[in-house]
Amino acid sequence: MPRYSDERKAAVLKKLLPPMNRSVASVATEEGISDVTLYSWLKLCRQDGVPVPGNQPTADTWSPDAKL
Repeated sequence: MPRYSDERKAAVLKKLLPPMNRSVASVATEEGISDVTLYSWLKLCRQDGVPVPGNQPTADTWSPDAKL
């Protein structure tokens, strides 16, 4: 299992999180990282309180802090 640097993780997550909101499939293909790995990174972001697309149905239900 390859290990990724914190810098690489941050760069990849930046593509997945707002404002870019790219799909996991497209980023996985582009970066050569499995979609399972990307989903686990997103899960860790959710646990840390980062607003992640797909966590709730729409952005309308996000808290005001999450929208910033």
